[in-house]
Amino acid sequence: MRPTRRDVLTVAGAATVLGLGAACARIPTDSPISHRTLTGQTQPGAPYVQALPPPPDATAEEVVAGFVQAGVGSEENFAVARDYLTAKASAAWDPSAHITIYSGSQELAVTEVGEGRLAIVLQAVALLDDRGVRSLLSGPTSREIEVSIEQVDGQWRLSEVPDGVFLSEAAFETLYGPARLYFLDAREQHLVPDHRWFPLHRGASAVLEALVAGPTGFLEGAVTNRVPQASGVSDAETATGVDGTAQITVPTAIANLPAGPRALALAQLEASLRSLRSLSGVRLVLDGQDVALDELNRAERALPGHRPIAAGPTGIISLSDTGTAAPPAQVVPALAEIQLSFPAIAQDGVLAAALDAEGSSVLIATTDDSLPLRDAATGGSFVPPRVDDAGYVWTSALSSPGALLALSGSGSDLDAKVDAPWLTGREIGALDIAADATRMIVLSSDTAGARVDLCAVVRDAEGVPTSLTDPRPLRTFLADISQVVWYDEVALLMLGTEPTTGERRAQIVDFSSGRESLPALSPGTDRIAGSVVADAVWASTAEDQLLRSDGEGWTVIDQTGHDPSFY
Repeated sequence: MRPTRRDVLTVAGAATVLGLGAACARIPTDSPISHRTLTGQTQPGAPYVQALPPPPDATAEEVVAGFVQAGVGSEENFAVARDYLTAKASAAWDPSAHITIYSGSQELAVTEVGEGRLAIVLQAVALLDDRGVRSLLSGPTSREIEVSIEQVDGQWRLSEVPDGVFLSEAAFETLYGPARLYFLDAREQHLVPDHRWFPLHRGASAVLEALVAGPTGFLEGAVTNRVPQASGVSDAETATGVDGTAQITVPTAIANLPAGPRALALAQLEASLRSLRSLSGVRLVLDGQDVALDELNRAERALPGHRPIAAGPTGIISLSDTGTAAPPAQVVPALAEIQLSFPAIAQDGVLAAALDAEGSSVLIATTDDSLPLRDAATGGSFVPPRVDDAGYVWTSALSSPGALLALSGSGSDLDAKVDAPWLTGREIGALDIAADATRMIVLSSDTAGARVDLCAVVRDAEGVPTSLTDPRPLRTFLADISQVVWYDEVALLMLGTEPTTGERRAQIVDFSSGRESLPALSPGTDRIAGSVVADAVWASTAEDQLLRSDGEGWTVIDQTGHDPSFY
């Protein structure tokens, strides 16, 4: 018996094909607290999706499609999915290699491609690697997965399959959740998030294992990790209450660290676990007592600023009190009489930078006049500067020589040329550095088009930058992007063009939840700024009109200015 030439299996709905109708929440009923060791066992309360085994006398096409859909069942090392395989194929198959996430609204087409060879065609929308890093594709992309099939005791079984599993979008959103692993910046002052996705049924154990393993590619070399690389960390004892609160005993490997490193490791641990949506709360316990982290010396999450500023007719003006008739306050005295553009101020409110009106000079000053005004870079066309809290102003020539400029607020003798070979020959459109002074977003273009890259700044222990890490390209939903800035820890604000209508649009792009479009822009809008802390977005037009939005619309501000920003 040979497989038929072609069979198209329609995905009618996640609840039918994927068994989501049988999903249930596992809630402990015998006592309010369930004690266990985090060794990969199911997290109480995690969603459960039933994988379906191959039915008796299933056709070859049904076996192929069934194997794909059985990726929802991770129990006992994907035992149900292995039922579709021969013994040899099961031994060779590595389901943990990666996940292909496909569109559940499309048909799964199974075709014969050769003697004993079938291919299933699906529309992939994203990939998840073995460390939990999700890569969104530019759109549904046709993927053809070839398998070999043979009969075993009269039943069709797969004798060769690619590593990894396949999940529809609905199944992935049910079974996986976003988390933020927190590492430390080079100065060990900030917690730096590394955004991942983990199976909800594994809960805290997946986060602890990933902390031990360390950061993903774009952060390697730019962050430090005080969580020891010891197996006992991921085996931490936990007690889970009916409200989802996790009480986690501090692992011995962390408890035995000296006081300073221990405090940093605990800060990483607590912040990372709190990012799990499946946990309503986290308590760290040591020797039977709740751990109180040192509020004065602990590393903290770094969030964007909340104080809005803009370039006025001259100088840098404050937008914090635009409801009064008084002229807006000048924030940087040394720049008060200068026409300038693209102002930026460090989050501590001292170091400031801007371009001159022509964009050919980078000006550096301070809000307290503690340093003299300096023309830090001249004689070119520069990218709008951004300021970090390590004392550096970041910019670049528009045509990149494969490096960025990190101009020191302490003087020209400390200026740094920061290597980034991957930017060689590209036109730099914009850059922004996150509040953690580590992660950087860069908008650039070449003959192949524009792209947005996420990378990190490698520094020494004193915060002096030396290079940028290799980037992680990010999917963009707008065309002709002219600006990208940090809006939240793992969210960006982008200004570009809606591909279908050609209209200028602004979007908040979150690494986990997707995108959210802002209200339609006023004609001529050419600059935008936002902050989740301020819960506000500002914009300016080519006619020096300032506007503010709370998400419902735009309010024109009775103040002339342009190039808004936050610090």
